[in-house]
Amino acid sequence: MLNVKEMEEELKKYMPNMEKVENMDGEKILSQYLGSYMSMDPCGKYHHCLSPNDVGEECIQYWENLEKAADNLGGWITSGEGDPTDIFFELPNNKEEEEGE
Repeated sequence: MLNVKEMEEELKKYMPNMEKVENMDGEKILSQYLGSYMSMDPCGKYHHCLSPNDVGEECIQYWENLEKAADNLGGWITSGEGDPTDIFFELPNNKEEEEGE
């Protein structure tokens, strides 16, 4: 499993090509699809509060590391609006808009 620093390095690779989108609050942000929760989770499961399966420590550590790596880069991890199993890395869009955009 990747540690926080390694995850930061992986997330940094996406930063130059992130898509400009508008969030539900109308704010312009940068977003990058990372994958499906089931393909990213070490256990390969979607964990929810009603699940009869316990969440393993490896899964908890993985998601905590990913959240911390995103936070260290000034961003956050979120799930998709239409599909909560889609995972995105997002950043505020701090670049000033060019005229004509």
